[in-house]
Amino acid sequence: MDETVGIPVEWREHIHPRRGGVAAPAAVPDGDAARRARERADEARPIAVETAEHERTDPELGKAVGAWLDGEPDPAGAAVVAAVAVKYLDRAAAGAFLDAWVLDHGLAFAACAVTEAASIELGPVPQRPSPGGRTFGGVAITLISGSRGWRGEIRRMVDDDLFPLGRWITENGVVERLRALLAAAPEDEYRDAVARLAAHRGDAPRRRTVSYLVPTETAWTDESLEDTDRRHVLGHDHVLASLSSAAHVERIVRTGWITATPAVVGTLLDGLGADAFPLLDQAVRRRFRTNADDTRPILVRALLEIPDERVFRTLLDGIGEKDTPAALLEAAGRHPVHAVRALAPLAEDGTTRGLRVAGVLRGLLYADPSLAEALPAGAVEELRPRPSVPDADGLPPVLAGKSKRSAKVDWADPALLPRIRTRGGDRALPADATRRLLHLLAAKPAAPADVAAVRAFCDRHSLAEFSWALFQRWFGLGAATKHGWALAQLGLIGDDTTVRRLVPLIKRWPGEGGTARAGAALDVLAGIGSDVALTHLFELTRRGKYKGLKARATRKIDEIAAARGITPEDLADRAVPNFGLDATGTLVLDYGPRRFTVAFDEQLVPLVTEPNGKVRKSAPKPGPKDDPVLAPAAHALFTGLKKDMKTIADQEIRRLETAMTARRSWTPDDFHALFVAHPLLGHVTRRLVWITDTGAAFRVAEDRTYADVHDDPFTPAPDARVAIAHPILLDDLDAWVELFADYEILQPFDQLARPVHRLTEEERGAHRLARVEGLVLPYGKAKGHSQGRWESLDAGGEFAGGWLARRDPAGLYVVADLSPGLHYAYMYGEGDDQRINALWAGPAPANSPADTVPLGEVDPVTMSEAVHDLVRGAS
Repeated sequence: MDETVGIPVEWREHIHPRRGGVAAPAAVPDGDAARRARERADEARPIAVETAEHERTDPELGKAVGAWLDGEPDPAGAAVVAAVAVKYLDRAAAGAFLDAWVLDHGLAFAACAVTEAASIELGPVPQRPSPGGRTFGGVAITLISGSRGWRGEIRRMVDDDLFPLGRWITENGVVERLRALLAAAPEDEYRDAVARLAAHRGDAPRRRTVSYLVPTETAWTDESLEDTDRRHVLGHDHVLASLSSAAHVERIVRTGWITATPAVVGTLLDGLGADAFPLLDQAVRRRFRTNADDTRPILVRALLEIPDERVFRTLLDGIGEKDTPAALLEAAGRHPVHAVRALAPLAEDGTTRGLRVAGVLRGLLYADPSLAEALPAGAVEELRPRPSVPDADGLPPVLAGKSKRSAKVDWADPALLPRIRTRGGDRALPADATRRLLHLLAAKPAAPADVAAVRAFCDRHSLAEFSWALFQRWFGLGAATKHGWALAQLGLIGDDTTVRRLVPLIKRWPGEGGTARAGAALDVLAGIGSDVALTHLFELTRRGKYKGLKARATRKIDEIAAARGITPEDLADRAVPNFGLDATGTLVLDYGPRRFTVAFDEQLVPLVTEPNGKVRKSAPKPGPKDDPVLAPAAHALFTGLKKDMKTIADQEIRRLETAMTARRSWTPDDFHALFVAHPLLGHVTRRLVWITDTGAAFRVAEDRTYADVHDDPFTPAPDARVAIAHPILLDDLDAWVELFADYEILQPFDQLARPVHRLTEEERGAHRLARVEGLVLPYGKAKGHSQGRWESLDAGGEFAGGWLARRDPAGLYVVADLSPGLHYAYMYGEGDDQRINALWAGPAPANSPADTVPLGEVDPVTMSEAVHDLVRGAS
């Protein structure tokens, strides 16, 4: 396995070469340029003498100039004379001095001279401006006469030098050419240069220059990175080109950034290898950096060159970027072992990222099953290839024959997807049959009769697993809109497991820019159409922070109900899953030598009872003595049940409580079929008091017979209506409370213990309820009411905000007039507390009492609940 870090070929000519790294284009000194430099040096001689003799000139630099002019090979003197020529005579000739130094005195001398040039300055030290003084760039300007010495002294650079003279060594590519010459030099010549440079590291600018020229000397780079001087000739890119170790990277990551160009990024890869990752990772995560659209491709391409598990995390954290799917696939193809190790813990975690990871990971494992050896023990079992079985024969006509090639389905290679088993489980569809199935699923619309034939021939669970794997593959490849049928097909051959996997994604997608995809997924739930699918669809109408999704789910429920000729409430009654429970409402988990029984408490929480009677909250993990097939299947069954119940239990209990307060009722036959005989809802049905429209109250006993408060048998009349009894309707409430206490019956919600607010005779005849007027509701409570059982919408469906209204079964409204009102603050989540100015009843809500009726005409349950909400909210 290749663990080296590559560098794109087209980047190589741009990188800053280093010894032992990628070979760079040959750098050759230019003889003509050297001749021009010698000429400029001769012309600069008198000026150099003048500045060397200045009273403020650094003595050591003055001495060095004299030595150079006397013919001694002094690097500092050579640097000063070059600086004089560049500043006062010909700046365009700056780069030529390197050629002259190399040809006349050798590479080591040239390296030392360039290093010295990095800190040479000519003229006085800039002064901080005084009040009223003339400035340029925040530095005082001093006008000096043209007498001898007016050019000032020779000195070293300081932080106040805003425009360092030594920049000529970078502006003309001098240091870059010199580094290339050093990188390609013979070993003895390179070592000689390193040895001589050791004596020229006297200040921060020179230390930075040396670290750039000979990055092999990592200790020198360590020291240079510790420098705190603000002013340098060499820039940040040169510092990055000096890095050679993880310790260097750590310093830069804490305090700096990187320039995302092929030259810099390629140099980092060349000098650091995989240790460059933290810098690239930091840069690619700077989403608000300038020209991000231009720089991100460079950074991502560099990451792809690094064989490191961390790369996959970085790519996945940019899940919203358009290039992520392609980059992830390329990285996985280049570094499959690293990909498997990095991706396995992230697969199928209920997130969009996990979905994409699973699609990529399955493709790797199916393409090369030996990669499974790199997986952690027990990881992503569902993504591993299954044992092979023979091809099935006797295929239905829709799956028989040769399949044609088509770009619409060719991306879904059957070899990278799980094989579909037939009903018997011992045969699987041949590849051609699978391709024909893909064409069927991609058709718009898919022929229902053909889909039914496939479902009849294939194992349902295997078909659904193939369906989900196909969806994962599509997502792993980038979820191209043109292949959106890969999502739609889940509604054709998916099952309840598909629903459980899809719903968490539906809830996430609107917040990730996937509103349209979430809407299409609602069609999938409707297409599956099972009780579990409809139950989750109902949940999406009631919960979630995305109003558009909730509204679309509600429309989908209305469509399904209308197609069946029933109301959405009736659909909810009929869509409660039974989860395979037996007639007694229990489920047996068969582990082979061990069997466990699952029952439910008053909150529909599943509980597992062991053979010895011990009750536990979870099913035990299969042990070595358990049946290797039955035990895992039973454990998975309970895991799925428990996951579903977290959604369904609370939803169904709230639905029943709402049915009580809304006075919903059923015929005796529907009541028995939907509640009493239902394996799941029977557990809560027996914990409630029920009432007929004639006021006769009863309960359901353990044997599913009916009994009144005296435990005498009870049978509702055939034409009666049965409802959940609100306590305000129970004349013998205390007796019911005592009976349930005696039998130790715990209720799923407050029914018998529910606060009751009865109107007095005087209040029944009144048009306003004085006892609640003046109560103050916190803003959050008032807003919560407006989003729950109360409403605040005008006749046009627009938010009103000046009142809260609650409708009774007959169509009358209980209206609470608010001051100052919710209004515009409603949009922003904060506002003033709300005072109840008046509570009245009428045929329609309004900003002030209008067409009021006596409060006694309002349904007593609605009135009691309204008063309870307001009193509790105010307290």
